[in-house]
Amino acid sequence: MHDIYEAIEKLTTVLSLRLDNAVRKRGWAAKPETARFEVDAPGRAIYPLNIGITMPLGQRVNFQPDEKPTANPPGWKIQIKRSDGVLRQSWSDGLHVRPVDNGYQLFVRDELLTESRFNKILDELSTTGLSGHALAICKAFTSRFGAVSAEVYEILFSSQYFDQLELMHEAVLTGASQLDVETALGRLCQWPPPEAALPEEP
Repeated sequence: MHDIYEAIEKLTTVLSLRLDNAVRKRGWAAKPETARFEVDAPGRAIYPLNIGITMPLGQRVNFQPDEKPTANPPGWKIQIKRSDGVLRQSWSDGLHVRPVDNGYQLFVRDELLTESRFNKILDELSTTGLSGHALAICKAFTSRFGAVSAEVYEILFSSQYFDQLELMHEAVLTGASQLDVETALGRLCQWPPPEAALPEEP
């Protein structure tokens, strides 16, 4: 691969093949769907792939390359988006095509997209979203502060105790600022929580 333009074209094709192979091994019914789009490169046009796949529980996942490369750090980002808006840390930063010795490779954050990391992303992309009390807290957070970050989502996704969720709900509804709320949620994700995370007795 001579440059980043050739790399994004070829590595999105490789990503499509990796997804197709993973779907086959997992026995999922839906196969990846691909569509090329045109990008102007110096002296020529290239055609990276947009890749979409329907997960076993019905949610749609899209792997969407940006329209142009990034300069700092050098590379090309591939966004990962789930149709229900769920955002987990494993895929929140998408994938990146970056230069390595003698070519380019796919990365997740600053690490090579190994088979184990690739499978972890697929595992979490195919899980259910929030439900019950955790979903109610998420909606309350969104109504006050806008989109939920991957970090807050992970906290809500992993919280399972009734009292823990009650305190989280109270923190989201009464916290003075988004920073205060996120700090409280971070403390409450440890259960039982440190004393500082508990509301003061009247």
